[in-house]
Amino acid sequence: MYRNSDDISISLLSGSDLERKKHDIIDFLATGDLRIDDQVTTFVVALSQDNERIVACAGLDKNVVKCVCVDKQLRGSGLSVRLGTEVIMQGLSKGYDDLFLFTKYINSRIFDGWGFKSLVEIPNVVSFMDYDSTQLEYYLYTLKSTLRAGERIGSIVMNANPFTNGHRYLVEQASKECDWVHVFLVREDVSFFSYDTRLTLVRDGVSDLRNVVVHEGSDYIISHATFPQYFLKKDEEITEQASAIDALMFRKYIAPSLNINIRYVGTEPTDKTTAMYNVVLKKFLEDCSYSDKKIELKEIERVKFQDIAVSASRVRSLIQENRYRETADLVPKSTYLYLNKFFVNEKEERKSCHEN
Repeated sequence: MYRNSDDISISLLSGSDLERKKHDIIDFLATGDLRIDDQVTTFVVALSQDNERIVACAGLDKNVVKCVCVDKQLRGSGLSVRLGTEVIMQGLSKGYDDLFLFTKYINSRIFDGWGFKSLVEIPNVVSFMDYDSTQLEYYLYTLKSTLRAGERIGSIVMNANPFTNGHRYLVEQASKECDWVHVFLVREDVSFFSYDTRLTLVRDGVSDLRNVVVHEGSDYIISHATFPQYFLKKDEEITEQASAIDALMFRKYIAPSLNINIRYVGTEPTDKTTAMYNVVLKKFLEDCSYSDKKIELKEIERVKFQDIAVSASRVRSLIQENRYRETADLVPKSTYLYLNKFFVNEKEERKSCHEN
């Protein structure tokens, strides 16, 4: 039995070193009823010096701390703090302004000792924490500069990959019903269209609606920080908890900064995951047990073309099948002009390469 952590060495694993040690990490995480998250690119690992057995680990997925586990025999020995210090140093050295952590509620007090503070939590379930709350404070300060007066202030969060007539219709309906509408774009740059392109298409697509404000994305609205794959076993649980954290972050921080009192979403007739997401959003935005001030969730019937709901996935399928001209009936003129320009340039480049 270990009495202290003095004979434990700390190692940093990434790239090929991580691949060689991956199965050992998987086995160790299993002892803590955890599973590895394949998005983690760097692991801080504690090894016993006598047999190089893993006795603690913590992973980094960009600026999110994941896969934290300490051998039961070493809990309370100071090893956790050593581990936390190292993983925080690694995260900050990569240039991130803030670090996040999504953990089981019962473990959240452990990470207080690392310097993390809870942003939102679901008692007895999960806690979403960050390392430097001043970054959130600054973000909320910048939001307040776009504060608009009115009794009915709406909001929409979208990925817009790309911006379609469905997105446009949702914004239009909110614009008609509200004094002001705040549109937030998901910042994650893992979509078919880049974040910068999506932001441009949204701004161009709603430029004629004078009571609509388009906001850039952030770590605080639907980001990779809110998806806890590493300790939830079922995909349904992952999506439910991600939806709940997103709703509570929005309700506790984003909405009050702009006096938002309603959030709009489109109905989801086919995708069960998105339909469930809407149900969870409604619960955590409107349930008074989580906050005194509730946010109304309003579902708008999806616009259709030829009896089929217009969706970004349908547009992407047409593009991938080289049938982009058929998207003309599914996207606003501004989006179609971009697609047309993109494909014309692509064809010219292919022609030039072929001639050369």
